[in-house]
Order: sequence, then structure tokens, then C-alpha cells
Amino acid sequence: MDMERRTKVIANSARLIRDAKFLSDNDRCASAFALAVLGLEEIGKVILNIWIEQGMRADDKRLSAHLRKQNAVAALLLAVHAVAEIKKSPAGRPVSDEFTEEVAKALFESAEGRFSEVVTLGALDKTKQLALYFDDWSEELGMQHEKFQKGDVEKIFEQAKGAVAAVADQHYVRVGMAIYCAKIPFLVGKRNKS
Repeated sequence: MDMERRTKVIANSARLIRDAKFLSDNDRCASAFALAVLGLEEIGKVILNIWIEQGMRADDKRLSAHLRKQNAVAALLLAVHAVAEIKKSPAGRPVSDEFTEEVAKALFESAEGRFSEVVTLGALDKTKQLALYFDDWSEELGMQHEKFQKGDVEKIFEQAKGAVAAVADQHYVRVGMAIYCAKIPFLVGKRNKS
């Protein structure tokens, strides 16, 4: 995918996000949520393309395209937070087990960490589907379209905004690729057991 094509994909993401904002502003939160996630996935498509051009080999086709794109965004957002946490450390601090645990804890407890967990569990993709489709089982569990709120959609907007900003920084892109490649064996193993 050349730069012109990437620009078009990002522009399409922005269109989907604007449409989602319009729906959210008009209390159509379930549809807004689904569109916002689709916009997020467009960003993920660009991220994956950049990583493939940089030689990524860990992208496993056993995951759905939607899950790969969502996980790419989550990994990039984790990279931004990880880099920020590492930069907080005094210069020259050795990379000890204690330091690694501090960074891991900060990542796990962050909004980016919680988002990554939701994506890894497949919950974001399932929620997107619940926002679009009506199924008897979802109604029995109390998961109706009316349950979606503006706050749910706004969280996706925040993630999309962060991903668009981060994709322009090659350092974040490289760190994100490392996180993504480390997650793939776990995701595929989890998928094969279900």
C-alpha cells in the first residue's frame, strides 16, 4: 500500500468516525459504536500494512481480519504508553526486574492496557457485532441496542485519535510491532482452544 492509498484509508477512517459522531450526537449510540470501531479498524489496516513493509512475519491469518486490525491499534497504543513510562525513568537506570515490573504494571493499569485486554479477549469485536445485529441470545443476556451510551462511543473516538497520532511516529510504530508480534502466538493459541 503506497502513501496515497494509506492517506485514502485514513481519510475513510475519519469519515466513519465523523459519521459515528453524528449518530452519537443524535442518540444512535449502538450504530455509532459499530461505525467508530470500523473507523478504528481502518487505522489498524494502515498499521498492519506499515509493519508488513517493515518485515513483520508474525501476522497470523488464523485470526479474523477484524481482530488483527483491532490488535494492531491496541499494540500501537500500548507502545505509546510504554515509551512514555520508560521515559519517566531516570537516565541510566538499569533495566532490572523491578523496573520491568513497574512498566508492566503501569501498562496493565492504563486505559491503553484495559483497551488492549478488551481487544485481546475479542470483546470489542463481539460488542461491535451486538451493536449491529439482533440475536435472541443477546436479548436474553440483556444486551440490547439501547444499552449503548455516548461514553462507550467516545472511548473508541479517543483510541482512534491516539492511533492516528501514533502512526506518524516511527519509534511508536516499531515498538507497537514488537508488542503485536509478541501477542500473536497467545492470540492464535487462545483462538485454537475455543
